[in-house]
Amino acid sequence: MDSGDQRISPPPRPPAQLPEDLVCGSILPRLPVRSLARFTAVSKAWRDLILGNAAFAALQAQSPSVASAALARFHNGRFEVLAPGGSAASVAPPDTRLSFLTAGGAYQRLELCACTGGLLCLTAMHSESRRLVFFVCNPATRSFHLVPYGCPLGVSGLAYDPEAAERGYDVVVAATQGLQTCRFFRFSSRTAGSEWLAPQGTVCIAPFEALQPKPAYAGGRVHWLTNRGNIVWHDVASELCGTLLPPPCASSGGNMDLGAWRGRLRLACATNAGLGVWELASYGGAGASTPAARWDAVHWRSWRDISGVVARERCFMWSVVPAGMEASGEEAVGLALRHGHAATRLVKGVARKQDVVRRALVRYDRGTGATAAAVELTGREVHDGLGTVFGYHSSLAALPRLNMGDA
Repeated sequence: MDSGDQRISPPPRPPAQLPEDLVCGSILPRLPVRSLARFTAVSKAWRDLILGNAAFAALQAQSPSVASAALARFHNGRFEVLAPGGSAASVAPPDTRLSFLTAGGAYQRLELCACTGGLLCLTAMHSESRRLVFFVCNPATRSFHLVPYGCPLGVSGLAYDPEAAERGYDVVVAATQGLQTCRFFRFSSRTAGSEWLAPQGTVCIAPFEALQPKPAYAGGRVHWLTNRGNIVWHDVASELCGTLLPPPCASSGGNMDLGAWRGRLRLACATNAGLGVWELASYGGAGASTPAARWDAVHWRSWRDISGVVARERCFMWSVVPAGMEASGEEAVGLALRHGHAATRLVKGVARKQDVVRRALVRYDRGTGATAAAVELTGREVHDGLGTVFGYHSSLAALPRLNMGDA
């Protein structure tokens, strides 16, 4: 090589590769089921991992992230993921009407009871006998169980832990008997046959105190918020039950909502002053009824410090509903807002002031203080389902085998 102008370029470097344990143990488990279904075509090893590895399915079911979790609702017979842009399509189940549950027309009038760990608990009515049944299903994988409704009518909850999927699930119904007694009935997927269990414990409630149909499962207990702000709970393993008093600051009014973050019960309260979040530190004792709970305040911020909630001048707050704390690891709260402003319109040639109502779901990150409009609802619906918004995680949560009529 006599020429000094000629330069010898180094050989190309091989492309950087991530460690396999990082990809399979930290990245893939945080993706929605729809993305994982596409990635099964990458290689046979990935296909076997995603479709045939029970340990991976359990890890993905307990690893919700921004990519796989969002706020959702079951409204007008349709599963809706309330997220902006294409993120909603990636998290939403392939069949948003859950028609695999009502195929053939045998069942109708699906209504959502609870959502836990990627599983849904719904009720439906048999078209001919007019009897109610429960469906416990994973909408992402289209797997489901049909459970006969063998107890009195009440509000239903679902107890399921993706970390211990082999233990199965429990459907818990809280039924009010008389005016001041609440009793629990439980169906366990681990019990042979179709028998419902009726534990002996009962909870005393105030006259006309009603349990809200939006339970939260945390710490092995199903919790329901009442219309008086109290919390009724039932422990699945010990069959204990009782009531909890809310934090003193949360009992002064406003809209409250229960949620489970990282396996712990949290309570969000929206008042005219602002938004507060409390976390249950302890139940206050080991007895069956332990109202002396200890709550830790984890967040408080006034509406003036939350940007984007009130968009215009002269805008009045119609109502604020904490819309379920997200299932992902982020410190985010969904706020269902109904607010409006006074606008001048011509009515038969006369200028009149009218209230224009806007409905939106706002995603508020309590860590950074940032807000983002997740979705804005249009139309003239009065019952828009904003109060039943829950956190959903598209997961590979597995349904255990039942000893009765598997679907």
